[in-house]
Amino acid sequence: MPLPQVLLYAATLFFVGAAAVRGARYARQPAHLRWELYPVAREGARARHGGSRFEEPEHWARPRRVDRVAEIRAMAAEIVLMAGVRRNNRALWLSSWPFHAGVYLVVIWLVLLLLGGLLQAAGAAAPRALLAAIDVAGFAGLGLGIAGAAGLLWRRVADPALRPYNAPADHANLVAWLLYLGWTAVVHVASAGFAPLVAVASAFVTLQPASVAWPVAVEVVLGSLLLAYLPLTRMFHFVAKYFLYHDVRWDDRPNPRGGRLERRLEQAMDFGVAWQAPHVRGAGTWGQAAADGSGKVER
Repeated sequence: MPLPQVLLYAATLFFVGAAAVRGARYARQPAHLRWELYPVAREGARARHGGSRFEEPEHWARPRRVDRVAEIRAMAAEIVLMAGVRRNNRALWLSSWPFHAGVYLVVIWLVLLLLGGLLQAAGAAAPRALLAAIDVAGFAGLGLGIAGAAGLLWRRVADPALRPYNAPADHANLVAWLLYLGWTAVVHVASAGFAPLVAVASAFVTLQPASVAWPVAVEVVLGSLLLAYLPLTRMFHFVAKYFLYHDVRWDDRPNPRGGRLERRLEQAMDFGVAWQAPHVRGAGTWGQAAADGSGKVER
């Protein structure tokens, strides 16, 4: 089996394993202090005017209602449109949104390629609509991704307001995307389509060796390296954001006595305190920092 294909299998397995490990690690993090009291998107109509169920008398005695449609709508606005970035930093959004939109389209493109590969492996020809969708998603994703990554890299280097927040890894992440997207775009603009990759996808799902020209082989190698690199970097925030919204920003679950949340908070009280502020009084743990003069912990 050709080395690029072996590398693709290895990168896929590594990505799945590393993503599962990091996702599980996020899920096991200690209880967070909630960022926002209100509005919380999952409260639906109340959130639209900036309100909350906490406005209601004896809200703790009323059933807690969660508006899943409003929650999904708010997350979609952040994921698809990057509404928060657009609202708070329009200049950054002009580069960040094309990059993220390009990545989303590249993922859709890869899924369509796999579908075409499955059809080919089953002995059926890919329909023209599928091939057209592959071309549209592929070229649009590559173009938007290149423009966005180049714009973000330029802003990180040239914008004095962003420069202090950058690490070398942030530049390396964008360069890695530019290498893969740029090479892939050149290869398939020259070949006027993605037909060779349908054959690669067919070989991938059937575990059969694929014979491709060297430019496509280089593309497969670059894509495999990027796939394995992703879960090791900050770019894995696409998984972390689920926990950011549900466990940090919007976590309005009640804390009944003897419940799971109370147990998690009690564990957090045993964490060490590194603050030097006078009101912490040199306490060793948060429980000690919250204790009164008699040694009892205030709840």
